[in-house]
Amino acid sequence: MERQARATILPFDPEASQLRVGLEIHQQLATSTKLFCPCPIVKSDELPLSFERRLRPTQSELGQIDPAAVFEFNKGRVNLYKWNPESACLVDADEEPPHPPNMEAIETAILMAQVLGSGVVDEVHVMRKLVIDGSNTSGFQRTAIIALGGALPVDGVSVGVQTITVEEDSSRVLKEGAQAREYALDRLGVPLIEIALDHVVGVPEHVEAVALSLGRSLRSTGRVARGQGTIRQDLNVSLLGGQVVEVKGVQKLNLIAKVVRYEATRQMGLVKIAEEVKKRGITEVECKAEDATAVMRGTSSPVLKRILQKGGVVTCIAVADFAGLLGLEPFPSIRLGKELAEIARTNGLGGVIHSDEFVKQGISEEESVALRAVTGYDSNAGLVLVAGESAERVETVAGLVVERLRKTPIGVLGETRAATDDGETRYQRPRPGAARMYPETDIPEIVVTEEWKRSLRMAMPVSWKEKVAAYSKRYSLSEEAALQLYDSDNSKLFEELAAKLRLEPSVIASILVETPVRLSREGVDESKVTPEALTSVLVAVDGGRFAKEAAVDVLRAIGKGDARDVDEAVSKLGLTGMSDEELGKIIDGVLKRNKPLIEEKGDRAFSVLMGEVMKLARGKVDGKKVSKLLRRGLDEGR
Repeated sequence: MERQARATILPFDPEASQLRVGLEIHQQLATSTKLFCPCPIVKSDELPLSFERRLRPTQSELGQIDPAAVFEFNKGRVNLYKWNPESACLVDADEEPPHPPNMEAIETAILMAQVLGSGVVDEVHVMRKLVIDGSNTSGFQRTAIIALGGALPVDGVSVGVQTITVEEDSSRVLKEGAQAREYALDRLGVPLIEIALDHVVGVPEHVEAVALSLGRSLRSTGRVARGQGTIRQDLNVSLLGGQVVEVKGVQKLNLIAKVVRYEATRQMGLVKIAEEVKKRGITEVECKAEDATAVMRGTSSPVLKRILQKGGVVTCIAVADFAGLLGLEPFPSIRLGKELAEIARTNGLGGVIHSDEFVKQGISEEESVALRAVTGYDSNAGLVLVAGESAERVETVAGLVVERLRKTPIGVLGETRAATDDGETRYQRPRPGAARMYPETDIPEIVVTEEWKRSLRMAMPVSWKEKVAAYSKRYSLSEEAALQLYDSDNSKLFEELAAKLRLEPSVIASILVETPVRLSREGVDESKVTPEALTSVLVAVDGGRFAKEAAVDVLRAIGKGDARDVDEAVSKLGLTGMSDEELGKIIDGVLKRNKPLIEEKGDRAFSVLMGEVMKLARGKVDGKKVSKLLRRGLDEGR
């Protein structure tokens, strides 16, 4: 029943490199209201109200300031929050104290802790976790530890559980720019359960298998939200005993192995670059930054010309003995120059230009010589150009680039990175420290009694493996199909439709599970293949409006925006019903054209004939009916 892990693809041995990956899963809970207010959990299409806020870092109880908070503050961005009273309130806007916690969310976390054999705490204390990237209006996220310890069995290996917490979800990002970021408050405050596991040693696919198993266990409670964006995974990746890199926001389970492969390769690439730096005898990197605006005033570089024409400035950073290192690629697309460019982009600039790519960026040899003269460094130095319309922003980014260059001999730096949709990672900010947690004074502690724990033990869910087996038996599905259905976001919809449609459960399951995946691989927007669209298509197939084979074509038309609904898709695709007489003529024609093939292969020609008939019928008639009439025509012809 378990999926077999594919052979990992890494340019080095993951075990020899001590590749370790810790997993944190964040799952929205299916409660009716938010965690600290009575607002319903809905996504608002209209956001008529708004306010602006700029968050500032504060000291912890020990007087320390978190470095990640300082980094976010130095970006100088203003946050614009948009909201609708149907999905947010003054608590979300941080204009009213939080209400008592949603006890349904607390109970779900305790229930999940018992599933994993974790030790539930005697008292639940809500804490404030400093977060000033704008995702929370208050500048902190409320979080509470529910349980410690426990284990998750996966493929015969027991993965330890560190903590189980309940926390509020962040605001939804609407738009991101260099000077401002826009958020929607409808998602802020939605209850999340966060489960942090011990690190996993081994291939990336095993990490994915662990996440999949944990997700299945969460769904077994029947108390978690389903659908795109309701679950996110964070990965803590390290190798060779080096610093840990936190990768945040892996949206899809099937991207985890790819993200781990990329991040592990990136880290090993940085290790190899550090080794090359040390081979050159560099133990301390020497850097110097100088204003190069005047030198580059007449440049032919399109990028720099555009910035300078708008009144921008250019700073040149010279790095002693770094010639050739900035563009060095130990592995494809892994470069120190790319690391520097990510820092610039995160801080509102388009990137950087370094000397190993001067020719490609249109910077002449004469300009290179002039830049070296300005900085006082020879041809052995590497050069990095930081340019932008704001002198203050360029100065800030140049300082960050210098700081990163000086740490090159370390190799891998502990930092927070974001997962991309294509399975890579990009720089986000320094890793937060321990100085960002302090007690929430507006919410009293919650006492967890033994009686309460016992009552929840009585509600322990059936394991996901038992539920998959029940699917298989009840609906006559293969084990693989039953598992795919359980993993699907449309499992509940399947149960509803299987109870009222005449279609075979296997057909319903195939359209609900396989078709959205197929369309997603084709690049169709998943959000447009809605449960409503899937239901309409299945009802139409059940009513005989078109064959089940045409379901994917109808959903593709809706997903691409070529049709608003099933009726319009049917009309545009020409999927009007086909009579037996019309089908008979098509079959007769196919049999006549393929007479030599039939004489040669007999019954073995059936699949070829079937494919040709179905192609001509174009989804207007059910495959079973075609098979029956074609078989009859083939027998009569002989």
